[in-house]
Amino acid sequence: MLVGLYIFLDDEFGDPVYADPKPDDQESDLWQAACEAVNDALDEERESHGVITVGENRVGWHSLVRQGVSFVAMVTDDVKASDVERYLSNLARRYADEVDDVRNPERSGVEDVVVDVIPPWEDGDED
Repeated sequence: MLVGLYIFLDDEFGDPVYADPKPDDQESDLWQAACEAVNDALDEERESHGVITVGENRVGWHSLVRQGVSFVAMVTDDVKASDVERYLSNLARRYADEVDDVRNPERSGVEDVVVDVIPPWEDGDED
């Protein structure tokens, strides 16, 4: 199950392009893990995409390093890491296809892009 979903430009964690729930309402350990993963990915100190386990949750990220856009999903640990990676990859692709200017999106339209991407753990298809 999805615990949080975020889209960041660069390391602007205080003002995400998309945030559900708001950063202040997210568990601090998950938030810290997400921010560190994105920072490291953008600094090319870590893979541009991946999933880590934090307590009883997983934090996944997918960064488009050249554009400085990162997608982060926080899920419960019953969701497979491969499903988190697939979801974030699909979300990043849809965002790049649908948003006119990835560095300066019309924020009100980003939610429409997000809701169109169904998480694999919710679509009912089994691999």
